[in-house]
Amino acid sequence: MRTKHILWLSAILQCTSADWQYLSRPDLSPPRLNITVPASPRTEPGYIFVAPTAGFVEGSVGPEQPGPYIFRDDGELVWSGLGYLAGYVADFGPTEIDGKPVLHAFQGSLDAFRGRMYGNHVIVNDKYQTVSVVRAASHRLVSTHEFNVVDGETVLIEAPVSVPADLSRYGGDEGQQWIVNNGFQELDIHTGELLFEWYSLEHITPKYSAVPLEKEGIFSGRSSLDAWNYFHINSVDKDDEGNYLISARHYAAIFKINGTDGEIIWQLGGTHGSDFDIPPSVQFAYQHDARFRYRSADGSIERISFFDNAAITSPLDPINPFSRARYVELNHTAGTAAEIHTYPAPDGLSAHSQGNFQFLPSGNKFVNWGQAGAVTEFADDGTVLFHAYLDSYPNKHVQSYRGFRSNWTAVSNEEPAVLALSDGKGTVTVWVSWNGDTETRTWLFYLFDNDAKEGVALGAQTRSSFETRFEKNLGIPAKTIKRFSIGVEALDAQGRGLGSSRPVWIQDDTPYRAHLQEIQHESHLSSGYRERLEL
Repeated sequence: MRTKHILWLSAILQCTSADWQYLSRPDLSPPRLNITVPASPRTEPGYIFVAPTAGFVEGSVGPEQPGPYIFRDDGELVWSGLGYLAGYVADFGPTEIDGKPVLHAFQGSLDAFRGRMYGNHVIVNDKYQTVSVVRAASHRLVSTHEFNVVDGETVLIEAPVSVPADLSRYGGDEGQQWIVNNGFQELDIHTGELLFEWYSLEHITPKYSAVPLEKEGIFSGRSSLDAWNYFHINSVDKDDEGNYLISARHYAAIFKINGTDGEIIWQLGGTHGSDFDIPPSVQFAYQHDARFRYRSADGSIERISFFDNAAITSPLDPINPFSRARYVELNHTAGTAAEIHTYPAPDGLSAHSQGNFQFLPSGNKFVNWGQAGAVTEFADDGTVLFHAYLDSYPNKHVQSYRGFRSNWTAVSNEEPAVLALSDGKGTVTVWVSWNGDTETRTWLFYLFDNDAKEGVALGAQTRSSFETRFEKNLGIPAKTIKRFSIGVEALDAQGRGLGSSRPVWIQDDTPYRAHLQEIQHESHLSSGYRERLEL
């Protein structure tokens, strides 16, 4: 039976993954970050949260395993969410509900060409267990573009709907009868009760859309599927006065909405109707992620941030050769908009879609470059403190709708994964990992004889990466070593037990030898994080 098991495992290892990174978890093949500016002491503490997926570049391929991921600054994996969420996963990151840190993500299906997504929002606790699923009210379908928790009690989501309409006044013929009514809802996050909803056609004319009605194709309005997406909300924020800030990508404008009656308070940008004079230094287009940042006591000054894509998919022309993160001040007395700071994309990156701009507690700024597939941390003055691409392999194009940096504490609900191999000469090498765990500092290793309930302590190893390697010469003859098994226990920084594995049989290392030789020279672990234990 053991021989059949080993042969089966060997076959699985040969076909399960073309990118074998971890001995203890051969089923995991996360993207490998290409870090071009390593983290420094000025970089904000915390992990990187992204959901890499395939890009839109012809001839390229996406990540082998798209999904939600948590990474360290050095590129080491913390958590692969593969199998935890289904379908297209986006807008993955941390938030807080009822004073407790949680993770959220959109899961569902993606119609990339039309910029439409259908699914629901999932809330995951610090054991990576789903605790809630959020759907829209009013018989609407949820889209991915927003999940913004307000004061830990309510949540803002986007919920567009295709509706029939007379498009003749916008140049449509009799066969063009569908338009996307872009809207958002505020829900009680516990009960799902609808507290507020707003839809664009009730307040904003399609006449001045920056994305014109097409005669054919994805925005032709000839079916509900190809409805004209004239507005395209991709972010919603709320201030302490109860008003809302929305980014309308296809209007190339940002709007402040009255939280009582839904009327427009002001418009920034767009092809027509801006309430502010916009100098060249503030000009933007096709933006994402507009956020309230500051309002003076008398309300005359407001500051907002947003991600300026500055471009959109052909045939529309870019207004700038690279994308930018923008921090802008609005003066209501003078009717002007002024640049506070602009953070340009490194390497001249142009993100034609997606992207976000995060303010960090230290004052640093974290930017996810959307379709361009990279993340950057800036000092407040614009100095690049960290920069990484979301995959390091050529002919791959990886993107992430949003990306975040944040602290996170979790003990995985999985058990530690262990692989123990014998070289046939008495030496056993053990690899151990624990997907999602952030607290383990030390691994303890035990030897079990047959089905013994108590193991013999072999030693300890400091954990410094996703996977830890431990080696020991047991002096056990090759003929008898297969009757032994290895178990591990995880300890935190105070030496408290966090969890343990079930004992796993020691296997012959023959099926692994070619790979073991390969990783001696070219490992997923950086040289600074290799560890050895001298016993």
